[in-house]
Order: sequence, then structure tokens, then C-alpha cells
Amino acid sequence: MKARKFKIDEWVDYHRFPDSKFEALKNDCTRAVILEVLDKREIYDYRIFIDDGTSTVRKVKEENLFPVNKTK
Repeated sequence: MKARKFKIDEWVDYHRFPDSKFEALKNDCTRAVILEVLDKREIYDYRIFIDDGTSTVRKVKEENLFPVNKTK
């Protein structure tokens, strides 16, 4: 069983299409917060809140999430 990388209330960068051939889709990144770490039997790994003004809650796989770049 794989260990989950992120924890509840942790901020992450959400990439909808991280493996896209198109740069515009590949570089599209939105901040999100982890709401729930789903059970290992689930298809998806996390339930997240996407912080883009739309108040979207979505279930996602871990490969779409990346640690927030802390340098600003």
C-alpha cells in the first residue's frame, strides 16, 4: 500500500493536466486545500477545495497534486 503524501488542511498546487503535450494546459495550476484523505480502496486519493473563486470541491488523484512552492 502506498502512503499518502499530503495531509488534511495542507495547501497544494492542483494541475488538471500535468502530462499534457500543450504548455498552456501543462502549466495551468490552481491552489487547493486538502479536505479529506480518501480510503485506499477508492479510485481517487483526495477530496480538495479549489481556491479559484468558484468554490469547487473535487475528488482527485495524487498525481495531480504538487507541494506548494514556498518561495515568493
